[in-house]
Formats: sequence, structure tokens, C-alpha cells
Amino acid sequence: MNTTTTPRFRRSAALLIAVGLGLSACGSDDASSDDSIADAPAEVGEVTIADAWSRQPADGQSASAVYGVVTNGTGETITAVAATTNVSDSVELHEVIMNDDDTMTMQEKEGGYEIAAGESLTFEPGGAHIMVLDIDPAEYPDTVDVELEFDNGEKLAFTAEVRSLDMDGDMDMDHDMDGEMDMDGEMEMDSEMEMDSDS
Repeated sequence: MNTTTTPRFRRSAALLIAVGLGLSACGSDDASSDDSIADAPAEVGEVTIADAWSRQPADGQSASAVYGVVTNGTGETITAVAATTNVSDSVELHEVIMNDDDTMTMQEKEGGYEIAAGESLTFEPGGAHIMVLDIDPAEYPDTVDVELEFDNGEKLAFTAEVRSLDMDGDMDMDHDMDGEMDMDGEMEMDSEMEMDSDS
């Protein structure tokens, strides 16, 4: 399993001793390779990401998304607050919420995503994700360079492999400049970017 790590977070010598004895580097030698990568531990004092990938946008789409599992191996809670990429200057952390009328709303995650010490945040289709807006699908590369920014000033730099919808069964989503979003080519969206969960 390939992972990307941040530089070690600043922390006290006492914390180094306390956590350094109890945790090990990411990875396992047993036969549990099929286990969820969200359970894979990060190295002590580091933030890692595993299975980073981005959806290949279809013709006519102006948006894509980046996914992966971010694990907080530090001894403190951190919050992912923003992201940048080499393919667009318009990047947002998004969430998908279910409404009372059985519709779903995709929106920017206010305040970002908090990750407790030793816990993981999963960016995935239909859930939390890094939204990449204002792109040209014809020029979307095979890999996307991403920096995930945290509230303590640290940044996690990684490269996301671009995969087609056929490879991952991902939702077909598109954000247009007027705020509309298409899903599976069937949905009509309003300015609040609501989407029918039955589509």
C-alpha cells in the first residue's frame, strides 16, 4: 500500500517518548491486506493518505473530485481546512447531507473536517470529498498533485491517480459555473446543488 506522509508535526519531547514506544509505521506483514485501509496506522507524528485517486471527468463536465483515506498519526486533533491542486485554482472541501425530503445536498464543509489523534478521514464518492472545480476534461491529466491544508499550518502533499468511472463505479457528477450539478446525466439541480438520492 502506497502512502504519502507530511513532515513530522511539532510536539514536545515527552509526547515523542510516550507515543514513540506504542505505535509502529504504516503497514502489516500478516495476511490482512484485504482489510479496510482506513484501519491502517500512520507513522508516529505523521499524517498520511492512502489510496489517493481522482475521478476522470466525462466530456462536458467542469468538475471532478479527489478521494483517499487520511490518517492522523499525531498526538493531537487536527482539522483539514482547505486544499489546492495543480489543475485548478477552485478547490473546496465538500460534504453530502441527506435532507428530510429524501434529497441530498452537496455543499462546502463549513469549518473543514476534524480528525482526532489516531483516527482517519475517508474522502469517498457520495461522502466527504475534495471538489475540483472549473476544469477542462480534455486537459485533465493522468495524475493530480494535491496539497491538503490543516488548521495548524501543516500541509499534506500527495499525488492522486486519475481513474475512469468504469474502474471505480463512481458517481457521475458535474458542477457547472451556475451552481448546477448533474448526476448520472439524469438530474436537474437548483442553485443549492440538491440531488435526488434515487438517481
